Amino acid sequence: MSTMTISNSSSISRPAALVQAAGILSSISAFFKRVGTAYERSEAARKEAYLAEAVDLYDLEYRMQRLDRESAETAAWIKGF
Repeated sequence: MSTMTISNSSSISRPAALVQAAGILSSISAFFKRVGTAYERSEAARKEAYLAEAVDLYDLEYRMQRLDRESAETAAWIKGF
């Protein structure tokens, strides 16, 4: 009776492949975090510029309420999604 040996032809061992995959996922995650941070900063700058254009206190209050409504509508849409 003969025995057959199956050799793993992969040059990367299984644990090393998992570590490599985890490293790739970590890099992708870090990329999306940087994109999210950049978006948040640009959004904050946009809102600040919009509020800075107010001509008086009443206009400023109106603009603040408008931004609050927009954020509430966005939150409701995301929540329902």
